[in-house]
Amino acid sequence: MTAKGRTGGRNPLLIHTLVSTGNRYDPVLAASLAPASRSLYEQARRMCSVAELSAACGLPLGLTRLLINDLLRIGQLVVHESRPSQDLALLERLRAGLLRLT
Repeated sequence: MTAKGRTGGRNPLLIHTLVSTGNRYDPVLAASLAPASRSLYEQARRMCSVAELSAACGLPLGLTRLLINDLLRIGQLVVHESRPSQDLALLERLRAGLLRLT
């Protein structure tokens, strides 16, 4: 169980899970979101990992996962499959993001 009694989605988001707004970015929705959710939503305009979002927004990983799941549930974020060509670049971005968390 997490904040306010909510739990994560069926499939837990891993730190390397890639998400983005895809072509669904909605500035009206962004303005209506709480500050932490808005920050995640804005950062997700480009595809990035859960760890990158956590680091970029200065949020704990657990809270980041929870807020991402909320945005996924309302159809405002998209989960992307990792492609082999992205693996090295993704690992480098994950490393940089994790270093920012410490």
